[in-house]
Amino acid sequence: MSLRENRLTGGLRRSLQRTLLSQDPIPARYLLIRALDRRFGIVKTYQRKLDYGTIDRAHYGHCMLQSAMLARKLGYSRISCIEFGVAGGAGLVAMERHAEAVHAETGVEVMVFGFDTGKGMPAPQDYRDMPYLWQSGYFAMDVPKLKARLKSARLILGDVAQTLRGFVEQENPPPIGFIAFDLDYYSSTVTALKIFETKHRYLLPRVACYFDDMVGDIDWAYNEFTGELLAIKEFNANHESIKIAPVSGLRFSNRRIPQIWHEQIFVAHLFAHPDYGKPIAELTQIPLTAE
Repeated sequence: MSLRENRLTGGLRRSLQRTLLSQDPIPARYLLIRALDRRFGIVKTYQRKLDYGTIDRAHYGHCMLQSAMLARKLGYSRISCIEFGVAGGAGLVAMERHAEAVHAETGVEVMVFGFDTGKGMPAPQDYRDMPYLWQSGYFAMDVPKLKARLKSARLILGDVAQTLRGFVEQENPPPIGFIAFDLDYYSSTVTALKIFETKHRYLLPRVACYFDDMVGDIDWAYNEFTGELLAIKEFNANHESIKIAPVSGLRFSNRRIPQIWHEQIFVAHLFAHPDYGKPIAELTQIPLTAE
C-alpha cells in the first residue's frame, strides 16, 4: 500500500471513529455515508448534504433552503434570515456560508442578521428562565473577533427588547424566511417572538424556526412550563391568527438521516398574511396509469 493510500485509509478510520462515537442516534449505514462524505465528498448536491448532515449546522441550511424555495414560488427574489442569540458567533458564520450556498442553489438572495447583547446573557428573571442552566454573563462574545470573521451578516448588539423594536424600520429587510431562536431564556424568547407581529411585508407567510433549547436529558429538564416551550405555548394562546407549530414527519421526509434537530424545527403560520393561501404545490394531479 502506498504512502498516500495509507494516509487516506488512516484518515477514513479516524473519521469513522469520531462519527461512530458521536451521540447521534442514527443507523450505522448513515454514519458511514456521513464519514465518507466529510472525508471524500461523495455526496454531490447541497440538498443531500443537508439531508445526511454532512455540513456544519445542517439545520440552518435546511431551513434557509426551504425558505428560499418557498420565497421563489411566491415570487420573492430576496429573503432575510435571523439568529437570535449569537454567543461566540459560530452559528452566524455558518449562516453566512449557508446563505451563499442557498443563493447559488435557488437564485434567491439571503440577507443575514444576528441579535445579541454582545456581553453575554443578562440575569435570569425568575424560574421560567431556568436559572439552574443559565446565569448572567454566560456565552459572552468577542465582538472585534467576530466582526473580523463576518463577511456580510449584520450584527445587531444590545438588549433585544430595544434593538428589535426599530429593526424593520431601520434595516428595511427583505421578507424574513427563517429564524433561529437561541436566547435560552423564556423572557428573552418571549421578546424575540414579537418579530411575528411586524407588518406582513417583512415576513413570508410561513416562517421556518429553529428552537435550540428544548431537547435534552433529565438534567436539562426542558418542559412546557419554562423556557422556550413555555414561550411558544403562551404565544400561541395569545395570537389567534399566528401559530407556531412543529413540522410533522420531518425526520421521515426525503429519505434524510434522522437527527435530533428534526425535533426542533417549527413553522410560524401567519394565517392572515395575504400570501398564506397562494398555491405552491408542484404535484396537482395523479392520473390513473394503464395496466
